[in-house]
Amino acid sequence: MKKYCIIGHPIAHSLSPSIYNRYFQAMNIEASYEARDLDPASFDEEVLGIIRGYDGFNITIPFKDKILQYLDLDRGAAEIGAVNCVFDGKGYNTDWIGFIRSLQGIELIPPVMVIGAGGAARAIVYGLYRMGIHDLHLMNRTQSKAEELSQSYSKRFGMKIYVHPFSALERMIKRAGTLINATSVGLKGEHFNVTPETFSDVRVLFDVIYTKTPLQRLAVRQGIKVVMNGRSMLYHQAVENLRIWGILKEDHFHRIFEEVTS
Repeated sequence: MKKYCIIGHPIAHSLSPSIYNRYFQAMNIEASYEARDLDPASFDEEVLGIIRGYDGFNITIPFKDKILQYLDLDRGAAEIGAVNCVFDGKGYNTDWIGFIRSLQGIELIPPVMVIGAGGAARAIVYGLYRMGIHDLHLMNRTQSKAEELSQSYSKRFGMKIYVHPFSALERMIKRAGTLINATSVGLKGEHFNVTPETFSDVRVLFDVIYTKTPLQRLAVRQGIKVVMNGRSMLYHQAVENLRIWGILKEDHFHRIFEEVTS
């Protein structure tokens, strides 16, 4: 029996085990998928055992960059500096693919503003670059991480990424046409400390979290034209994971995904 998993901390919220195990069962694939909550302090001790012990696995917060040193990388993972899918000792990034495929038919209104500078944000900014959006605004609670992302992508891709202090959050959202939340804020019901009026000029909201969050509810109440959560991104990156692992039957997977996440 083949073994797959997702590693992260925390990990209990992940829908991946339910989605993949239901798919394996429906397709009569002899495989299992589990969630592995790793203590960040012992990550380096445990990750080599996971690489050797599983046929493939996913990575989520906060390990998408920490695992880089243990793997060969495909082009996307190397350019982004983050991995979320592993197969046969090689790291891939399917997040950026999931992001751009989830936006098919959606026009992003400038200026584009991204909140976050972790693995998800790096993949999203890379996806924006691949979509032809080379100018955007960025902020993160730890400003140095946003500065590093900006400098790295400016050097590699010629992007213009304007970094703003997190204290300017409300002022910058007021200027945004498209707002992208690439942080975990909202996963446990948290909300950004801004007033509803802050979103008066926002026309597109994309929240990477695939459950309903206070930010998404606020956006709907404020009449923002396009409000998207991370569900479609989750689907498309999962399709790419299965393609990499060599076990994709997309029509069947689509049905299973809809059953589990609806």
